[in-house]
Amino acid sequence: MIDIYRISVIPTILGEGVRLFPDKGQEIRLNLEMVRNSNGITELIYRKR
Repeated sequence: MIDIYRISVIPTILGEGVRLFPDKGQEIRLNLEMVRNSNGITELIYRKR
């Protein structure tokens, strides 16, 4: 089971985009804990509720 999600976002144009998680119709309940921005990369840290 995953308790913490660390997602790094690097802005790029990829057409329609790339899905991070498959669409299974199931909601993942998360709380945003921290946002960091460095050298154009944004890191998002979520913890499962």
